[in-house]
Amino acid sequence: MKPAMVWQVQPDDGDRVGAIVDKMVSLGAPSTARIFLNGRPAERDELVDPGDRVELWPHRRAQPVSGESLQDAVKVLAQRDGVVLVDKPAGVPTDTTRSGQRSVVSALLSHFKGGKVHVVSRLDVGVSGVLIATLGRDANRRVEERRREGRLVKRYVAIVEGALEGQGEWTWRLGKVRDRGGRFRSAPEGHEPRDARSRWRSLAVAERATMLMLEPVTGRMHQLRAHAALAGHPLYGDGLYRGATTITEANGRVVSVERIALHAWEAGVPHLVARSPVPDELVALWETLGGQAADWERLTESTRPDPTPDTGEPMQ
Repeated sequence: MKPAMVWQVQPDDGDRVGAIVDKMVSLGAPSTARIFLNGRPAERDELVDPGDRVELWPHRRAQPVSGESLQDAVKVLAQRDGVVLVDKPAGVPTDTTRSGQRSVVSALLSHFKGGKVHVVSRLDVGVSGVLIATLGRDANRRVEERRREGRLVKRYVAIVEGALEGQGEWTWRLGKVRDRGGRFRSAPEGHEPRDARSRWRSLAVAERATMLMLEPVTGRMHQLRAHAALAGHPLYGDGLYRGATTITEANGRVVSVERIALHAWEAGVPHLVARSPVPDELVALWETLGGQAADWERLTESTRPDPTPDTGEPMQ
């Protein structure tokens, strides 16, 4: 995807993003496009300086996923005693949407020929990786008990903006808030904020980004995404939390980041754990940001036991 129009701010163009956007619209740019200032999402009332780059990008449209392609894309990694670990690609919703878009749940229902499917660890549409599901009430009850005991395994790898060394824990309380576009997000000033804890560890630092291992201790909406943004290191591709959705390469070419740079690398319950390979687009993004391919090997430097062997097969 390419921007509908790009504008380099000149001294007499005005001092607000809105003034620049109005000029672009008068020259034929779409009035409902997404606004970016120097590679990040922006609002009309933000200040600009000469030399700044304003871009208008068309809104992404969700592509319908056919039954056959969804069955090919969603893979069961491991299954035991009613617990199913599923590899979800980015762009596929966990639950069936109001518009009827197929989901991981619908794929599981088709694969297991009906029955009761419950997803224990949901992943946002733009996030990929391992999610935990159960088949039947008994399995769901057992896994929910493990959740309350804090014994679920959930480890993510993320690519965030800026340099961040060391390790620690983010503890901002989070509540739901609706933005001006009608979308919900999590923030400390949201409605009825609740305790939220996210552990983080820096794996590698590149020229323009850091690779993090993230572990959510609690399970609030968008918790890892919101905490990373509050720490001043939003995830690449996460426009809702003001993460950069475009990257300017050394040759001046602007590249769009089409997904959130967050991947559920390892997840499961004490007796059943699986890992999902890091998607190619995240590997390519890391290298574009100055990282090295060898940096991904640090993911395996973990104190946890080896995951359950991959005995799953693509849904066919």
